[in-house]
Amino acid sequence: MPYRFSRWLALPVSTVVFAFNVHAGPVLDRIQSTQTLTIGYRANSAPISYEEKGRVIGYAIDVCQRVAALLQQQLKLPKLAVRYVPLTSAERIPALQDGRIDLECAGTTNTKARREQAAFGLTYFYAGASVLVRDGEGIGGLNDLRGKTLAAVKGTTGQQVVEMRERDGRAGWKLALFDNTRAAVQALEQGKVDAVIQDNIQLVPLARQSGKKLVLAGQPLSIEPLAPMFARNDAELAEGVLAAMRQIYRDGEMAALYERWFLKPLPGRTFGLDLKLSPLLNDNFRRPSSYVTDWVVL
Repeated sequence: MPYRFSRWLALPVSTVVFAFNVHAGPVLDRIQSTQTLTIGYRANSAPISYEEKGRVIGYAIDVCQRVAALLQQQLKLPKLAVRYVPLTSAERIPALQDGRIDLECAGTTNTKARREQAAFGLTYFYAGASVLVRDGEGIGGLNDLRGKTLAAVKGTTGQQVVEMRERDGRAGWKLALFDNTRAAVQALEQGKVDAVIQDNIQLVPLARQSGKKLVLAGQPLSIEPLAPMFARNDAELAEGVLAAMRQIYRDGEMAALYERWFLKPLPGRTFGLDLKLSPLLNDNFRRPSSYVTDWVVL
């Protein structure tokens, strides 16, 4: 298995007590027996998850490290190794299903279709599919792409938005699929495609990094709840992850994490995102609930 990075959590098992079933499910049993939690992440998706100077960091990574610490307490382990596996969007669900990872901590949208294949934790961000273009080319959104080439990342909701438009006869573009956002944006910079559709939270950092050569066109095309994802076949793992996330939310940690990753300069970058906390997400932080509506295409 291509583990890239590892760290150990060695925390006192005393501060938080959860009601927990005696018999662990298959994934939780594997975590307990190996004393290892394997996390899947996206290598170039700042600020959600990315690599910087040999470390895996990001907003989702910080959240999941806290989840790992609380799982360690739940399982009464003296230590818990956290290993990281880089994945593409298309690889994430198969990696959960075949046991390559235990938890995916990236920018995955909690959709009804995905809930048939995997389980989700609490929402930690609301994204929206958006279109990134080269500045000054007169493209204001999907409606201006007739006869042009539109890039999407395989297995993403951005690809689904495009395919919905195509089925409705509102297309006229040539669709080019890429394995990851970085490759799609590089094609845009090189003039090989005319636009990229992807979650805005992945595109905003790349637009800032371009020095205004790349800009987001138009308004978001969807409302998408992002959350950590894990296997469906382990009710005890779901119980543990949800209990840990509720604890983190109720303790007020999420506001501090949000400020670090969305309001301050990004580690390893020369800019910040200056994205204010939305009322919808703030309500999630104050009143954590596992209830989620399906993502909405606008």
